[in-house]
Amino acid sequence: MSRPPSSMDVVEDVELEDDAPLAKRRRISDRDGCEAAHSSTCAILKKLWFSDGDIVLEIGKKLLKVHRKRLRCSEIFSDMLHLPQPSETDQIDGCPSVIMAGDALVDWEVTFDWIYHRSDFLSQAITFDILSGALRISTKYEIPDLRAWGRKQLTSRWPIDIVDMRLNALPHAAEAINLAQECAILEILPAAFYALSVQKFRCGADGGRSHMMLSPNDMRRFIAGREALQDVLMRILIDPLAEAGCTPDTGAGCTRCVLRRAAYWRTRLAPDARSPYGTWLVRELDAMLHDDAFAETLCTDCLHAHLRTVRWRLGRLRGAMPSFFLL
Repeated sequence: MSRPPSSMDVVEDVELEDDAPLAKRRRISDRDGCEAAHSSTCAILKKLWFSDGDIVLEIGKKLLKVHRKRLRCSEIFSDMLHLPQPSETDQIDGCPSVIMAGDALVDWEVTFDWIYHRSDFLSQAITFDILSGALRISTKYEIPDLRAWGRKQLTSRWPIDIVDMRLNALPHAAEAINLAQECAILEILPAAFYALSVQKFRCGADGGRSHMMLSPNDMRRFIAGREALQDVLMRILIDPLAEAGCTPDTGAGCTRCVLRRAAYWRTRLAPDARSPYGTWLVRELDAMLHDDAFAETLCTDCLHAHLRTVRWRLGRLRGAMPSFFLL
């Protein structure tokens, strides 16, 4: 019969001092996130060792003494702490202890920042490391409020509508693909793959490291999507004013405007060899809808034809992005 998930560790004849090593014999249940382990030496983490704490967590060879009531924001811990405890339990500093096997200490530090100092946490600049740590722990241990916050942050960087994607989507795009799959936030995948696809490998940006981060299947998706986007761009550059399926401009246009429009499309979308990025086609198409300076150079009929073509291409691209990346 398995022991309750709050199985404890024991320390014999130990004086607790900040960062002092603790020799301990550990006994732990098979509860998710915890497992049996052999004897080892751990040290306390000063900033998360509260004198009035009532539970000790071992994470990455560090000991954290925190408060059970704070851990109840986690549905996993809430269930665990409600279970009856065995009459004889192993303890550290008079408190029950749990080994958090497989967890990174830095992820739990982020989570405890949110638990203990929420106002400061929410007002700080959010790095990808903070975001990923919060999402990993909140997903694994079912912390709904923290996961909702993390999900909102993630989808703001890699939005469902790729038109809303900004420059902050380019760094960590490959890591975001892995994080989305690990934490089941799959709606960001089209934007994350697209953000990676506009980066040039030779420039040493995230694109140049993606082969070390992505699985073989995800690399295949990335390559397929990048090729599909390149095909779309090439078709536009070859014949800017013709698109299969788009309402033709028959009867709407003049020679002067037609030549101007074709030159505008080619100039606007031509890749820049000096840039670390390729053509960000979605962003350029969206910007073309609001290019008032160019609009003023066209006659009324040609302006309507121009905007119709831009809207059609942008709409097709938004709808096709998941299929481009085999999602």
